[in-house]
Amino acid sequence: TTYRDISLSVIMSLLGISVCTDTDESEYSNRLEIHGMESIDSLGQVICQSSLKVSIKDERDILMKALELSLRMTPDAIEPIFSGGAWAGTVLWRAAIRLVDICFLSDNKKGIDELQSASVIELGCGLGVPGMVAAVLGARLVALTEQSNLVSLLDRNIKANFLSDSTNNPRIVARELDWCAEQAIALRNELLDGEPFDIVLSCDCVYIPLYGDSWRALVDAIIAVAGPKSLVLVAVERRYVQGGTDGVDLFLNAMTSANFIPSLISEPPVEIYSFKVHKNDNIKNIIDSSRQQ
Repeated sequence: TTYRDISLSVIMSLLGISVCTDTDESEYSNRLEIHGMESIDSLGQVICQSSLKVSIKDERDILMKALELSLRMTPDAIEPIFSGGAWAGTVLWRAAIRLVDICFLSDNKKGIDELQSASVIELGCGLGVPGMVAAVLGARLVALTEQSNLVSLLDRNIKANFLSDSTNNPRIVARELDWCAEQAIALRNELLDGEPFDIVLSCDCVYIPLYGDSWRALVDAIIAVAGPKSLVLVAVERRYVQGGTDGVDLFLNAMTSANFIPSLISEPPVEIYSFKVHKNDNIKNIIDSSRQQ
């Protein structure tokens, strides 16, 4: 990181986007401690959050690992992020915190039986915290996927948090992935010789006012990376949209139509659903069916 890099929170505040990266996690997690690292100007005033520290504790409240996540990017890398909704991928949303806490770290882990030695993919991962926690807990392969303009930030944070440790680390990679069956299947071929991922994660990726109808493409991607024995964990936050919909129910209906059986394992405002494939239908037929929703 150089002094020429810019913290995204500065740009967001200039655009009137209110985002707090210094999260009070006590309301959402018992096992994660999250602190924003503040940047100070020449007068000693706090001007932005430049990084996050995410401390992961086990069931005995013992620190397992502290993830140091940079939020700094070069000016050239920042500019395209604000042409759409990609800026949301630079924020640690509470849906991600809740999924990690309930599904990975709680005494009664809901929705997940065996994380160790599993292959994990996180779709629309943003900062990639759930996927990184899965790697810390023993997943054999973790694929963090995002839009192209966020992959370099993911790469930098992966190198900072994993590559300096022992050679026994899991394989964790960042990849560009547009939500379409073709790219998702290509990623399966690259990383797993065509096999489906054991666990599929998605956190706060459904919100029509920001992302439009991309929930349709998200369903396509889930279908393409999952298999008959895969576990799909999706965290969504309900938000009121005046005169419209947040899109969550549309997404859930499309998943059901695609033969995924949902189980609600966390109540609003952050709902977490565990999905299992009902039957192994042809991928193309399932995608065609989901697009009719």
